[in-house]
Order: sequence, then structure tokens, then C-alpha cells
Amino acid sequence: MRKTGRTFLAATAVVLALTATGCASKGGDGSHASSSTGGTGGGSSAPDAQAAALDPAALLKLVGEKTSAAKSAKVEATTEMGASKTVMKGAISWENGLQGEVSGNVGGAMAESISQAGGDGSITARYLSDAMYINMGEGMAGQLGGAHWIKYGYADLAKLMGAAGDSLKNQLQNADPISSVRALIASGKVEKTGTETVGGVKSTKYEGDLAAADLAQAASKGLTQDQTDALQKQFTASGITTEHIEVWISTDNLLVKKVEAFDSKVGKVVSTALYTDYGSSVTTSAPSASDTVDFAEIMKSAQAGS
Repeated sequence: MRKTGRTFLAATAVVLALTATGCASKGGDGSHASSSTGGTGGGSSAPDAQAAALDPAALLKLVGEKTSAAKSAKVEATTEMGASKTVMKGAISWENGLQGEVSGNVGGAMAESISQAGGDGSITARYLSDAMYINMGEGMAGQLGGAHWIKYGYADLAKLMGAAGDSLKNQLQNADPISSVRALIASGKVEKTGTETVGGVKSTKYEGDLAAADLAQAASKGLTQDQTDALQKQFTASGITTEHIEVWISTDNLLVKKVEAFDSKVGKVVSTALYTDYGSSVTTSAPSASDTVDFAEIMKSAQAGS
């Protein structure tokens, strides 16, 4: 496979990782609050009485605990990164790191690259505890010796991509939907900015800006040191100085929607995710070995041939 093809496959991995995690990293102690987690994320008709009395930061902490406790959900995620746009749908769980499967389409510059390689823009990603698997359709299989799936082992990401790969590994192995909630708490500047109906769910919107300089005090604003360290690593690896964050919270204190926007080393990134059906059953397994190629092996073969 040509160098441009290898670069394209590496870029695809980054996009799919960001799409799945929403730039998320759980970090911290992973503590879960006991709560009712079923339904669409907005089933109750009135907010929890305790939550109604809390200030925005304290409420978001409660939301983080309840969403984390739900352990799984259906998700629709859109990632715009530079001139590429990826739209994916599926179901994920985050009880033991990111697991699940999402599928959809790629548009823009990356779609052009996929087309040149023989693909039609469709893409499926599976996430397991130790690796991410990507399938870009029958056309791409012709470039992979007939195999349909590319395996990106998390242990190999740092070796292949340096600090950015190490950051992605951390995000994928510790992902949950609520890093945005934690980030808003860390900013110390979160504001309630209105109410909206999102996907049929009555929701309250909160937003704020998290600057890299704010992270030094994040541990004193309700985050654990591990959570603060994870955010600092993400900012450093991605070249982020300020991130704008918006979240929509249902009346039963679950995350319904989030938007994260920031400038990074790869250009402007806007990540949007919608969550429904909290507590959904999520099962996934690795594709058959005979239908899989390892990206690390692709890189080794390329280096041996150069």
C-alpha cells in the first residue's frame, strides 16, 4: 500500500476515534451513582427536586454521575474535522471502556480519499477493550488483500502516532459521554442558557468555554486529579487552547446532547452527539481473523519495503 494510503488509514482512525468518544476521556475514579437509567434520557415530567435547587456546576456533577451510571446508550454522532465530515449511528457502552458498534458515512475531503481507494464512503467501526476495528466496504477490501476490517490495537497507537496516539488510546479505553460535563465544571464559568426540546425530550442547555489555563485549578472545582490530568493530556496532544462546550440535560438529569468545538493541530473540530435509550443492551465482538488486517502490520510491511 502506498504511503498516501497508509496516511489515509491513520487519519481515518483519528476521525473514528474522535467520532466515538466525542473527544471524551473518563479518567478519575469511575464512580457511579445509583439511579434509574432506562428510557430515552428524558422520561420524567419534572426535574429532580434536589437537582432543581443546585447551581449549574453542582447540577452538572449530578448529571455526570447519573449518566456514567447508565453505562450504555444509543448514539448519533457527527464529527466535522477540517474539510471532512463523519456521521455515525449505533450503540455504545462505557462500563469497561468504550465498546460497541457504529456505522454511517464520511463526507468531504476524506470521502474523496475513500473514493480514490475504491470505497463508497460507508464506514463501520467496532470498539472493544483492546482495539478498534474499521470496515470501509467491499471496494476498500481490494486494497487490503480481500480483508474487510482493519484492526487498530490500542497498545500500538502510541508507537504509530506518538503523543496523539497515546491520547487516543487513553480516550478509547476510558471513554464515556460526559467529559463535556466534567469540562464545564472545570471551567468554573458554566451558564444556563435556555430550554429546548431535543429529539422530543425537554432539555435545559448549559454552555461555557474551557481554556487550557483553567485546567490547573480543575481539581479544586469538583474533578479528581486523574480527570484533570486526562483533560490536560487531551489539550496538549491535540493542541487545544480553548474549547467551547454546550450540553443539553433532560428533566431526569441525563445528557441528551453535547457539542464540543475547538481549534486543533488538524484544524477546526466540531463534535456533536445525541444520546437516547440509556441502559440499552450492547454486545460486540472482534471480526474473524481471516477477514482482518492489522494496521501495525501494514506499517511494518511498508517500512520493510521502503
